[in-house]
Amino acid sequence: MNQHELKQLYDLITFSIEGVITPEQFAALKAILRENPEAVQYYTDYMSILSDIRSSDYFLDNSGSEQELYDQHLWDKLSEHEKTAPTVHTPQEQPQRDLIQKVEHPRVDYKVSRGTIVSIISAAAAVVFIVLFAKFAPPKSGIEVATLTDSINAKWANIATPIEKGTRITQGNERLLLREGYAELLFDTNARIVVEAPAEFQILAEDRIGLTYGKVYAMVPKEAIGFSVYTQNAKIIDMGTEFGVETDFRGNTHLHVLKGKTMLIAGRQSDKTSMEVTKGEAKNVSAVFSEISDIPCDSDLFVRNIDSKVGLAWKGQNHLDLADIVGGGNGFGTGTIEKGIDPITGRPSKAVTNDNGPATNEYHPVPSNPYIDGVFIPNGRTQQIVSSQGHIFQECPISSGDWYISFDNVMRQNPTGSDSPYVPCITQHANMGVTYDLQTIRSLLLSEVNIVRFQSKCGVGKETDRPCNADFWVLVDGKVRYKKTQVKEKNKFFTIDIELSEKDRFLTLVTTDGQDPEDRVFDGITVSTIDSDWCRFADPILVLK
Repeated sequence: MNQHELKQLYDLITFSIEGVITPEQFAALKAILRENPEAVQYYTDYMSILSDIRSSDYFLDNSGSEQELYDQHLWDKLSEHEKTAPTVHTPQEQPQRDLIQKVEHPRVDYKVSRGTIVSIISAAAAVVFIVLFAKFAPPKSGIEVATLTDSINAKWANIATPIEKGTRITQGNERLLLREGYAELLFDTNARIVVEAPAEFQILAEDRIGLTYGKVYAMVPKEAIGFSVYTQNAKIIDMGTEFGVETDFRGNTHLHVLKGKTMLIAGRQSDKTSMEVTKGEAKNVSAVFSEISDIPCDSDLFVRNIDSKVGLAWKGQNHLDLADIVGGGNGFGTGTIEKGIDPITGRPSKAVTNDNGPATNEYHPVPSNPYIDGVFIPNGRTQQIVSSQGHIFQECPISSGDWYISFDNVMRQNPTGSDSPYVPCITQHANMGVTYDLQTIRSLLLSEVNIVRFQSKCGVGKETDRPCNADFWVLVDGKVRYKKTQVKEKNKFFTIDIELSEKDRFLTLVTTDGQDPEDRVFDGITVSTIDSDWCRFADPILVLK
C-alpha cells in the first residue's frame, strides 16, 4: 500500500474506533479490508497496539497501576508501528521579516538541572499518553450497536427492562448476566453471536464484546472483519471466520476456530503473546500465567444457531432425526417418545387407532410442526397429492385405504447393525404417508449447512405372529426414488440411501398394504388386508454437511 492508501486506512480505522465513522466511510473500510490482505495485516497490528493501550485491567476495571502507563513494551510497539505509519507533512514556516531596528540583548546563561530535564520528559510522556487515550479510549456508552434477534428459555439477572426479541442493545459499562437458556445477538456490523448460559458479558462497542465467563459463538462475515472477544486474560480478533470462546469460572480461556482464522493475544501488559489460530485449531489460555497451550478442537461444544419457534439449539450435528420430528421435536432429540401425528387431522396425537374403516386420500397439512408439510392415507383410487404444492404420487398402488394407528416416534431394537441396542423409529403402519419440508428445515439451520442425503432402514416389525405384506416408498417432489414391495418377512430391514440436492423440496415416506385381498384368513380368523403390517423406518436421518 502506498502512503496515501495507508493514511486513508488509518483514518477510517480511527473514525470507526472513535464512533464517528459515517456509513459511507464504514463501507469504504469494509471494502479495503475485504480486497486487500496487506490492509488486514495493518489492521491487525493497529488493533494489537490498541489492545495494549486499552487493557482490560486499566480501562475496563480502572485498577491499573501508575507504572503500567509507562509500559516499555507498549512504547516499543508504538515505535515499530511508527516505521510503517503514513508520513504527516507539515507546512513550511514562512521566513520572518527583519525588523527595521535591531535590538541586541545581553546574553544570559541558564542552568538546567537534571531534575528539570526529567520533569520535562515526564510531562511530555504524559501529554503523549493523554493524546493516545483521547484517540483510542472506548466509545461513549449508550449507543445502540446490536439487536437481540432470538432467545430460548432465556432468564436474565439484574435487568430493569426485560430483554425480548427485537430489543436493541447498547454499548457501555453495563454487564449482562444470562442465567439460563440461549440468546442470539446481531450486531449492526452483521457479526452474529450466540451466548449460552450461564454467561456474563459486556457489549464494549459495535465490533467487540467482553466475556467474563460462559460460552460465546461468533459468526463474522467479511464486512464485519475485526470483530473481537475480550476475556480476562486474552483478546481474540476475528480475521473473517467462525469461532467459539469459553471462559470458565477460574478464568481459563478456550478458543476453538471452526472456520477461517483469528488473532489470539494473551497475557497482561508487557508480557503479551500473539499468534494466529486457524480452522481446526484450539488454544487454552491459563488463568494464572496466561500461558497458551494446544487443546483438541471441539466442533460440537458451542451452540451455533437457535430458533425459538421450534426450540432449535444447533451445535453442528451432522444429521437430523426424522423420527424425533414426528414426536414433535426439532430433529436433535427434543421430541417425545410414543408421540406422533393423527393422519386424518394432521394434529399431534398419542397412539390414535382407527376403528372407522377406510379413509379418503385427502392431504392434511400439519400446522403444529413446521418441519412436516402434511400427512395422508394413500388408496390409489384417485390422484394422490403428496405435498402442499400439489405434487402427485403417480405410481401409487390401489390399496384398501385402511389404517390402524397414528404415526409414532418410537425406540425399537436396533435393526441397523450399529452399536446402539435401540434406535429411533417411525412406526408407520400401512396405509400411511408423511411429507417433510426440506426447504423449511434448511431455513431453520445455518445457510452454510446443506442437506445432502436421506438414510434409513425399512422393514416390518414382529408385533404379531400373523403374516404381513407391505410396500415401502420414498418420494422426492412426487418422484419415486426408492421402493421395496411385497415385504413379507418380519424383522428383515432394507437399506435406503438417497442423495438430495439443494433444489429438492419435499421428502415423502409412504407405506401401503402390498395389495392383499380385502380380507385374509389366519387360523380360522378373518383379518383385514393391513393386519400385522407394522411398517417402520428405522433410524431415519437427513445427513447434513
